[in-house]
Amino acid sequence: MTVGGHSVGSDRLVMTAIELGHASESVWAAVDDVAETDLSLLVRIIRHSPADSWLAKDVWQRAIQPENIRRLLDDESADAEAVQALLAGFGADEADILLELLCESESLTTRKRLFSRLVELAPKIGQKLVRMSRDKRWFARRNVLALIGELDELPRKWSPGAFAEDPHPAVRREAFKLMLRKPELRDRALCGLLADDDRRARSLGLAAATESCPPEAISTLSHIVVDESIANEQRVMGVRALGRSGDAEAVGALIEVVRSGAGLAPNRLGPKTPVMLAALQALATFPGDIGAGKKLIMKAARSNDPDVRAALGKDGGA
Repeated sequence: MTVGGHSVGSDRLVMTAIELGHASESVWAAVDDVAETDLSLLVRIIRHSPADSWLAKDVWQRAIQPENIRRLLDDESADAEAVQALLAGFGADEADILLELLCESESLTTRKRLFSRLVELAPKIGQKLVRMSRDKRWFARRNVLALIGELDELPRKWSPGAFAEDPHPAVRREAFKLMLRKPELRDRALCGLLADDDRRARSLGLAAATESCPPEAISTLSHIVVDESIANEQRVMGVRALGRSGDAEAVGALIEVVRSGAGLAPNRLGPKTPVMLAALQALATFPGDIGAGKKLIMKAARSNDPDVRAALGKDGGA
């Protein structure tokens, strides 16, 4: 007879065995029964066992088979305390099991639960993460790099630069994030992000360039801001990065954006767009000589359009 998926009496047999510190074939069969059908119950039994119980520790080791764990973690209705207790029971020596489950699970809920616990273990499993970063599966590499990103310090004698050319964009993004943390790799990462075909990678690069942009990235940024196939949001970010760079090469791109669509007249403003207004503001506040851009600023200052005047820092209502 079974109730709730496991044989009636199996859980009692396990509890009694742990209390007495005595195991037998029937006890191990009961452990397997409860572990396979209601692991959360077995976790609760172990949690309430004496801390020095050798049998409780052996029961734990027998119960934490990957399939049993996956079944509990995939169950969104599972007892939250039992799930937390299960994951808390894993130490650094057993992290391989959680890492493999993280890389294999198709359940977002399960991955979040595993990731949270592995983040806590990360400082103690740096070398395991390094080894698994070489996994052939892209999602395994991505997850492991994300975990390495939770470390205060990157593992010794390991560099994320090797993953900057990974064929999968999600892996490259995680590698670039790690590279941005290392001063000696930041410029390479930023240039790689800006040149990446992946939109999310480009956004990361633009955000970093807005903070500080190396000279070797100016050319790529210039191509981004004049490329109308790229989303306006990203082009505006690029414009702001160019405007703050103070690099003379940036001025030409900003002028081109301000004049885009204006025809052949050299000092005519192009149609008003978010990108054009951002470029106009960038020219007006550029920390250096803007050359031909001065005439465009003068033209904008005489505009009756309040948005154009506001871009220059003028009172739009004047």
